[in-house]
Amino acid sequence: MTMGEKLVELRKKAGWSQEELSERLDVSRQSISKWEGDLAFPTVDKLLELSRLFDVSTDYLLKDDLALPPEGTPEPVGPALRQVSREEAEAFLALKEASARPTALAVALCILSPVCLILLGGLSALRPVREQIAVAAGLVVLFAFVAPAVAIFVRWSMRLDKYEYLEKEIFAAAPGVTALAREAMDRARESHSRRMVTGICLCVASAVPLLACMAAPEHELLIACGVGLLLILVAAGVYLIVSASIPWDACQMLLQEGDYAPEEKSPLLRTVWVIYWCTVTAIYLGWSFATRRWGDTWIVWPVAGVLFGAVSAALHLVHRRKK
Repeated sequence: MTMGEKLVELRKKAGWSQEELSERLDVSRQSISKWEGDLAFPTVDKLLELSRLFDVSTDYLLKDDLALPPEGTPEPVGPALRQVSREEAEAFLALKEASARPTALAVALCILSPVCLILLGGLSALRPVREQIAVAAGLVVLFAFVAPAVAIFVRWSMRLDKYEYLEKEIFAAAPGVTALAREAMDRARESHSRRMVTGICLCVASAVPLLACMAAPEHELLIACGVGLLLILVAAGVYLIVSASIPWDACQMLLQEGDYAPEEKSPLLRTVWVIYWCTVTAIYLGWSFATRRWGDTWIVWPVAGVLFGAVSAALHLVHRRKK
C-alpha cells in the first residue's frame, strides 16, 4: 500500500473530507489530493503532523510494505525530532541575511589576495624590481587580504554555530515556519536570480582578458596583468553569487529542500566535498607556486568544477541506493 493509499484510508477512518484535513494541516485541498494520488510528497514538517494527527508512525506512512498494527498494539516510537520555533527561524534568517555581504567580501578578498604577488612577479621579470623584494611584498599583501577574511569567517561562524543543526540534521518545523521561509524566498527570488546571473557571467567573462594577454606570451608582465584581471572579475562574480546564495540557502534549510533535503543530509557527503575542494586548492597553489605559470594553472578550477558535478552525482546515486 502506497503512502497515498494509506492517507486515504486514515482520512476516511477519521471521518474527514479532504477539505477538513487540509484545514487541520494548513495546506490547500489540492495538496491533499496530490498526496493521496501519490503525485506529490508532503514536506517533513507536514509528514510529522500527519503522523501525530492520525497517531501512526512516520515509518508506517513512508514504507509501502509496513502494515498498520492492530488497535491497542503500541507502535515503536523513534527518537523525537528537534523542533524549530518561528522565533528561532526568524532569528536565523535575519542572521544569515546580515552575514551574506561580509562573508561574500571575505571570499572575494581570498580570491584577490594573490593579485599583487602575481603583478610584482611580472614586474620582477622585467628587472625594475628584484625578485626577492617582489615576492616578499606580494606575500605581505596576500596575508593582509587573507587575515581579515579569516576573521570574518570565524566571527560569523561563531555566531551561526548554534544553528548548525539546521544544515546537518532532520528537524520538525513549528507552525508558521514553512510560511515564513516561503515568504522570505519569494522576496529574495528576483534579487537572487539577478545576482546569480550577473555573477556567473562575470566568472565566464574573466577568461577574456587573460586570453587577450596571452596573444603576446613573451611579455610576462602582460600575462600577469591578464591573470590579475581574471581574478578581479572572478572575485566580483563570486561576491555576487555568495551574497545571493546565503539568504537563499537559509530558506532552503528551513524548508529542507534542494541540497538540504533529508536524503541529502549525509555526513559522508559533506566530508567528501570538504576533502575534494581542499585537495583542489592544494593542487592549484602547489602547481602555481612551483611553476609560476599562473597563466596556465587557472585551468584547475573549471576542470575541478566539472569533475565536482560528476563526483556529486555519483555519490548521491550511491547514497540513495544504500538507503
